[in-house]
Amino acid sequence: MIVLLITAVCAITDARWGKVYNAITYPSALAGVGLSFYLAPPSPLMSILGLLVGLAFFGLLRKISGMGAGDVKFFGALGAAVTYRYVFLVLFISVVVAAVLALFRIYFAGAALKTLANTGRLIAWLGRGRFKPHPLLNLTNKSALSVPFGVAIAIASWIFLFMKLR
Repeated sequence: MIVLLITAVCAITDARWGKVYNAITYPSALAGVGLSFYLAPPSPLMSILGLLVGLAFFGLLRKISGMGAGDVKFFGALGAAVTYRYVFLVLFISVVVAAVLALFRIYFAGAALKTLANTGRLIAWLGRGRFKPHPLLNLTNKSALSVPFGVAIAIASWIFLFMKLR
């Protein structure tokens, strides 16, 4: 249940201030790995692999400015808690939740056509082998619509935990 509390704090800080703080993610990652020493099924190796997969996957998105560094560390910490065994499931749920949140955001902003055009620009940018931030369509553009991914990660972790507890 501590995972629910930690993810709620991360979701609130990301939604309110646009940041997931190191003061939460670093101790959470250490706790996830540390607890794996005391729990028989998730071994420390599985926990460390979950941490590394979370960091690696979102680290790639960070490289093209598609994700904040706090989100990367947040998902890494969550990967340590759920272990390598479930990190891809939580990743999938996170992406689905983020997509739903993004669709709501686009709808209520009345920005469907602009979003489609920008999506095409990003695909073309990446399709030309430019694995770096787009000059305009990135997290530093304050006028761009965005969804706090920490909220999506938190909701995904809650969905996962409630599925697991059933």
